[in-house]
Amino acid sequence: MRQMTGDILSVGSELFVYQSNIELKQFSSNRLDLILKSVNLNDSGLYTCMFNDEKLISFLIEILVAPHFVSYYPLEGSISYPEGSSLNLSCHAFAIPSVNISWIFKNKIKHSKSIHHGENLYLTSIQPSDSGLYECVASNMYHASISRAFYVTVQYVPHVLILNDKIRNILHDTVVIKCRVCSIPQVNHIYWFRENQQIIDVNIDIKTQIIDDQCSESLMKIININEYQFGQYECRADNILGYKSDYTSIQQISRIRKVKQKIYTDEINRNGRTALSYNKTQKRKKNQTITTNMVNVVKGALLKCDPAIIQYLIYLDETLAFGEKFILNRLDEQHLFVQSTAVTMIKQKLQEQIDKISYDSTQTK
Repeated sequence: MRQMTGDILSVGSELFVYQSNIELKQFSSNRLDLILKSVNLNDSGLYTCMFNDEKLISFLIEILVAPHFVSYYPLEGSISYPEGSSLNLSCHAFAIPSVNISWIFKNKIKHSKSIHHGENLYLTSIQPSDSGLYECVASNMYHASISRAFYVTVQYVPHVLILNDKIRNILHDTVVIKCRVCSIPQVNHIYWFRENQQIIDVNIDIKTQIIDDQCSESLMKIININEYQFGQYECRADNILGYKSDYTSIQQISRIRKVKQKIYTDEINRNGRTALSYNKTQKRKKNQTITTNMVNVVKGALLKCDPAIIQYLIYLDETLAFGEKFILNRLDEQHLFVQSTAVTMIKQKLQEQIDKISYDSTQTK
């Protein structure tokens, strides 16, 4: 008898149900076996063997079912959300015994972390660092785990950063300004403005290149800068979500002039009259520049950078960002000779600037 339904399956050696997967097998006069073949979920339940209305023994049969998903959201494998919105993912699975569901997050650099247990995952105020792969894993102790992955992209307005914070140049010099822009989706345009007017100067060359799937760089080169081109500059970028800007300024500085000096000997009193006499070398050559026999030796490091980074390092030097000046000599537009003790701090400062606009984040919610 199947106790859960009350069905009498057999009496003696005669079957009362006609199911192809149920058989009786007589081993002896006092032993009769019930055989269930190719069992399925409907075969679960309590089976009782009776003799003359006396219960002899009962068997509880539980059919184990491997996990399988019955529903999940979203139906697509990838989905996009705007920055600051809420994220909602779900997956529902069935199994016997019941499953445990956990969520694993993998960011763009393949770092993974378990972030939630349960069928529904809900995050609020998501940021670009929340972009990545969200995997729903269903498992029990009897079967292999199954999983469903969703790739989430967090869209955001452009993040704009001008690497040259403050620039000082002399008249008729060449100035290079670099602007880095990161966004999802990619930017539509990158514009340059001076005093709120879009730049169309003939001596200004603007080039834009794509760095990766999120970031681009715009390089503005002012050749032979004139007195009207000093002032505040704006780098502006837009995409379908909006636009953002960053600002810098170019300040004019005077050219350093070298002045020749004459060398005089000490004053000599003669008959109450004061006279100035040149040394023998100065009698032969007037207006000779000062010379010295002493040599100062300074240990330094040679840095090769693009012009935009050079301008940024000059700004750090002039504002005493490290507590003192560290640039010993600017050799040309791409080379600086700096104190060797400042190299580590320079690397840290440049990394900080890069981190402001890079969202290869390990933060999860």
